Amino acid sequence: MLASAVPLGPQRAGVTAIHVVTRELVAALAQAGHAVVLQLIFNEHRREPALSDNERAALAALAARGIGILDPIFPRSYVREAHPRLQRLARLGLGRVRVDDLYPAARARATVCARVRAACADAVLTVWSPEGLAATHGLTEVPRIAYHGDVDFAPAEAREHDRDLFFGTRRGDDAPFVRRQVMALRRRVGLAEWRRAHHAVMREVDVIANVTASNAGVYAAQGHPRSVYVRNTWCDPGVHPGPRRPAHAPLKIVGHVGYLNRTASAYGLRFLLRDLVPALEGRRLERPWEVHMIGGGELPPALREPARHPRVRLRGYVEDLDAELSDSDMVLLLNNVGRYQAAFTRHVVSWALGLCLVVHENSVRAIPDIVPYENAFVGADAAQLAAVVHHAATHPDAVERVRKGGRATYERAFVPSAVAEALEAEIAYAIERRRTRAAIA
Repeated sequence: MLASAVPLGPQRAGVTAIHVVTRELVAALAQAGHAVVLQLIFNEHRREPALSDNERAALAALAARGIGILDPIFPRSYVREAHPRLQRLARLGLGRVRVDDLYPAARARATVCARVRAACADAVLTVWSPEGLAATHGLTEVPRIAYHGDVDFAPAEAREHDRDLFFGTRRGDDAPFVRRQVMALRRRVGLAEWRRAHHAVMREVDVIANVTASNAGVYAAQGHPRSVYVRNTWCDPGVHPGPRRPAHAPLKIVGHVGYLNRTASAYGLRFLLRDLVPALEGRRLERPWEVHMIGGGELPPALREPARHPRVRLRGYVEDLDAELSDSDMVLLLNNVGRYQAAFTRHVVSWALGLCLVVHENSVRAIPDIVPYENAFVGADAAQLAAVVHHAATHPDAVERVRKGGRATYERAFVPSAVAEALEAEIAYAIERRRTRAAIA
């Protein structure tokens, strides 16, 4: 059993409460009997230099459960230049850069490492936190376990490959040919430096516990000795009842949930609007149907025209997302259709709610727990996905099986306690490996 562990939780711009995954895992580890100390490190996009009322309340609730809460670290203590990583790299030139240049939170390492030592931690667990990894870069006294989501540079790399989708026509596109080539070279060199720095940071941790199964191989290919799939998680919302829509109401298909301009969102929405919606038109579904797109932000310029399709409903934010999803006939998750794939939390949310989940087959690479026609409907292209949507619309027994199968998958492997148990095993492995190596030495 661990004497203590220090999860370093991510906080993103605009978040007004403790990240759900951080909160749930911290609580589950404490429930399992471990002494847990929580250190929040806010990323460089955080503008407010103090906790919000909601954040203070969330931390107080964790403290009431016996979890130690350290003073949060805000970016004003470590950020020198508030520019995105690639902009910082462009300003630094084409030479090699330090980890601190790409991960400013590394400048907080003296404070964070001192707190780890003061806590007498047996291990450090970072939770979806590049900031936490950077702030403990170089800490060698205790094993470090990274519960990690994205490969940090992957979204930027995808955007660089598909600039027309993400950026449209931008200032500088009409620049002389040589200047455009120099700008492209600087971006490519910047990405190469980001890859190098990221793998340098990740190579130091004892275990990489990946949310996304396909990412485990990315780090293994870089020579990391322990890169494993541990699964994503989400709080248990309880199963909501299925849709009670009138028989004459249009088929409600949730085609997207989340920001409209994120990297994977843009790939999924391009496929939805340009390929799948036309394919659904060709299927001539027996019932009228609508595709609902839920989330904030602006569509990429290239997708604004196809989004004007009469069957597409741009909903923006909704008051009660769980209720909105539960009122749907099916939820499509198409974010993995592009060159960037991940085990998006929306997969887990859909299973937790017992929804009829429809995914692109690339999601199976990210989440091998997906079993076609058992816990999700799966298709490889627009024609196949239109066919499975038609099948779901006309076979209620198959839908019920997928709903129940998804919920059972969540209860078996994706509840916070199950993921916390998997993390416990990796923490114990890292501690024992350190002990064995020290004994041999």
